[in-house]
Amino acid sequence: MRAREACSTAVMTAACLATNYALVGVPNVKLMDLLVFASGFLFGTKVGVSVAVLTWLIYGTLNPYGFCLPILVATATSETIYGLAGGLLRSSKGPGWLEEDGLAWSSYKLAVLGFSLTAAYDLLTNLAFSLTFGIPFLLALVYGAWFAIVHEVSNAALFAACTPALLRVSCLLGQSPGEWEVSKSGSQ
Repeated sequence: MRAREACSTAVMTAACLATNYALVGVPNVKLMDLLVFASGFLFGTKVGVSVAVLTWLIYGTLNPYGFCLPILVATATSETIYGLAGGLLRSSKGPGWLEEDGLAWSSYKLAVLGFSLTAAYDLLTNLAFSLTFGIPFLLALVYGAWFAIVHEVSNAALFAACTPALLRVSCLLGQSPGEWEVSKSGSQ
């Protein structure tokens, strides 16, 4: 892993952990999913997936709600969908699509994306909960419905409100559209 990727991974993982612990009293409202998505979009799929796994390895082990290895594996694996989605969006669309589509339309698309990714995450983690504790899957879905709705709606709002701002800030910090990759001839 190049130095830039390692630094990006460390900083974004630290941001995920800090916000998770800061919001520990608010169940299923976290900035982590947005930050993992942003990691993939800003720095590539490898960084996004690494941030997802590292965050859950630390947060899932030192979790105020307790530790359960099968749930840790499920959450760490499921969290990678955000980093993958960010990386795939970066490689398929590039950063300029926000400006091309307009902020309102981009926010709408990002809200739908955030909601959809979170629904997939919640289904996967509820399946893991069901298998781990021997609870019928439908019962696990019903039991977790309130938490899933809060998670999905809050992520839709966070993706819509924060992602365009994060991407614009990245442009201000020197990652202007069209200059996403470090030149192979430049210093690393």
